[in-house]
Amino acid sequence: MNNSALLELSRKLSFDVEGIVIDDVALASEHPLAYFEKYKDRLDERCINEPIEELAWISLVDVLLEHQLAFEIDWKETGLYVCDVVDELLDRKKLASMDWEEFESDQYSEMPTDEFLNHIARKLNEVSVSLAYMDIDSDSYILIVVPTADIEGIKRLAEEAGVVISDSF
Repeated sequence: MNNSALLELSRKLSFDVEGIVIDDVALASEHPLAYFEKYKDRLDERCINEPIEELAWISLVDVLLEHQLAFEIDWKETGLYVCDVVDELLDRKKLASMDWEEFESDQYSEMPTDEFLNHIARKLNEVSVSLAYMDIDSDSYILIVVPTADIEGIKRLAEEAGVVISDSF
């Protein structure tokens, strides 16, 4: 894992809690055992019972979740709940608010999650916002929103860091 790329990615995703995010990711990168001991309970919830190679990536995900800059949804979640989650993310980052009325129809409530998220992503692109997810190799989506102008750079940094952020579900 490229730690400098991961730290730069952390900075770009951290919005108004940059110091906290960078500190957690740096601790996980440079002193994985100390990070593991500090956040043992949190990591236990992810079935991580010892420091792992991806610890710095997981630390970034968890600190963004903690500060409501990311939101984890189940792989089979659809409908207005997902719209509410995206609204929370948009509000937290002070990005455009959306009218989700079109997603209230039955056609969307039965749609597979990945397809539904792609529809939401297209809707957000109309207001220059990208919906993406941080891949932690689980059966959930860690959703983030970023200005569309930033998404390609964020995906490149993620690739450089050896992790995956995707805006295609």
